[in-house]
Amino acid sequence: MAQQVNAGQKTGSGESASGREAELAAQGWTRRFVAIPPRLRESVELYRALGFEVHLEAEAPEELPPQCRGCAVTLGLARAVYTRPARARDTASPTP
Repeated sequence: MAQQVNAGQKTGSGESASGREAELAAQGWTRRFVAIPPRLRESVELYRALGFEVHLEAEAPEELPPQCRGCAVTLGLARAVYTRPARARDTASPTP
């Protein structure tokens, strides 16, 4: 699974989490929704079974509904789900 970035946290490249979303989009990731367990695990399993790569990012508090922003449990568990089509593996056999 790819690196998870908390809201406002600087990534290794020095970008903020909001810049991270643009970086993910440039890499072909599509933001789907925010989930917490057990729906998070179920959705990851389903997208993988459908042939997608799945990436999770810690959700920024400002992206959550106002009534959820003060809940430490939600902030600790909520993840944005991103998907992209699985990349085809090179199955061609080497030429002798």
